[in-house]
Amino acid sequence: MRTLLWALCALMLFACNKSAHEPATPRLKADLKAAVPVTKTTSKKIFIHWMPWFETPASRGAWGYHWKMNNQNPDIIVNGKRQIAAYFYPKTGPYASADPDIIEYQLLLMKYAGADGVFIDWPGTRQRYDYPDNLANSNALISKLNAVGLQFSIVHEDRNWDPGMAANANGDFVYMQNNYFNQGNYLRNSNNEPVVLNFGPITFHQPSEWNTMLNGINPRPKIIPLFGFTNEVGTNNAGGEFPWIYQEHPGVVDRYYTQAASFPLSIGVVYPGFKSFYQAGGADGPTWQIAHNGTSTFSTMLDKALASSVKIIQFATWNDYGEGTIIEPTDEFGYSFLTVMQQKLGVPYGQHELEVIYRLYQYRKQYAGNGSVQQQLNQVFSYLANLQVGNAENLLNSIGGGNNPDNPPATGVLIKNRWLNTYLYEQNGQVRYNTSNTGNQYRWIQETVNGHIRFKNAATGNYLNIEHLYSYVESSNVPNTFYSSYWALESYNGYTRLRNEWQNTYLNLENQSGLAQCTNVPANFESGQWTLQN
Repeated sequence: MRTLLWALCALMLFACNKSAHEPATPRLKADLKAAVPVTKTTSKKIFIHWMPWFETPASRGAWGYHWKMNNQNPDIIVNGKRQIAAYFYPKTGPYASADPDIIEYQLLLMKYAGADGVFIDWPGTRQRYDYPDNLANSNALISKLNAVGLQFSIVHEDRNWDPGMAANANGDFVYMQNNYFNQGNYLRNSNNEPVVLNFGPITFHQPSEWNTMLNGINPRPKIIPLFGFTNEVGTNNAGGEFPWIYQEHPGVVDRYYTQAASFPLSIGVVYPGFKSFYQAGGADGPTWQIAHNGTSTFSTMLDKALASSVKIIQFATWNDYGEGTIIEPTDEFGYSFLTVMQQKLGVPYGQHELEVIYRLYQYRKQYAGNGSVQQQLNQVFSYLANLQVGNAENLLNSIGGGNNPDNPPATGVLIKNRWLNTYLYEQNGQVRYNTSNTGNQYRWIQETVNGHIRFKNAATGNYLNIEHLYSYVESSNVPNTFYSSYWALESYNGYTRLRNEWQNTYLNLENQSGLAQCTNVPANFESGQWTLQN
């Protein structure tokens, strides 16, 4: 978890950080062929700070700390959204960091926003807490980077070791030496030395300790500590400094830029704002804020970084939901931070390409388990990694019946609720509702099988059902013999009630949760009354 540590020694306000987790894993194999790079008008390297610490019941058997902290429960769904420990909600919904579909989606978005690489928030090799899980998640991301054509570097968390354990922390660098430094896409400085950022130092404040930690490492990396801490790492070990997100906004960052040219390697910082959820989540953490002001704070910080002498710009962060510094697409901000990046970095792409990437992610989930379609989606990924957007979109269209699911021709019926005047649609296997009705995801093809009625989603081919008796109605690929997908149409005062033949419960929106449900509701409840429109 990325908790911020405030106050480090005597350098005024320090910066925020996070909490960690990681294991040791086998040597990584990168993809052999790097993808085509995105062109930009800026010559500065663009790196995005990424957190590896998110887990779901599908990945680890339970929701990870960073989605729930101490008092949130993601199993509670209100208005279609899970209760997560964040003020902002990911466009994909809460996810597992090692989910290959999420990794593919995130890396492609980074690339099309102008990124050259990823700074990975890396807690080390200590077998403690959830550190081993996070190391595995980091390695899952790293194994995909070459296929997208991105570099990477480690942001080391020495605070995950206790005082006096410098010799143990040497194991972190042995691991990096054996698994990362030998990869062709690992970030190196102008002297061809591997670059390792350090979020601190927090635990080891003496150069002698850093000498111990780096003892025997070949190639020997250069450590880039936070702004003002070279003396703790040691001038022989340090290779520059970087700023972070400070309560004194933007004062500390501005001072850094006045000194940036004096560092062997200078790294600027861009962030969208700061709104920590830790206190609301019943956890320790900072309570101050930096207003987002839409994209204004982000845009201003990016202008400052571009105008400075730094060689690298670090975007902080891709996905620190606990601190509210997210630039990946969310319900609240959409793609706006990424499109600002595209415009200011001189990237020849826009929101349309980002939406194509999201569409690939949606198809990965909609066609999970369909091997032939997944092979086609692998080709879509390859097209996108190599900037062949037209080919990717054409193939997606063929998979989706020749149409973009967000703008398809009409087919099937619309299922409109009398009470809320909303329409049912499928999203990620769930049946939701909206006042909109544009797109095949809102249309349902009525079929009769063995005398029973089924409703097939026109965008995905999935069927309306309650197979798993979730709190919401599903739209998934169920056999045509399953009664969970059979619906009896019953008339009531000019409207239709849809009764599931398996459980004898009725399709309704009584809870107004954002998701359709199937429960016992009285016949006179308008929440369970529908109109089927052509």
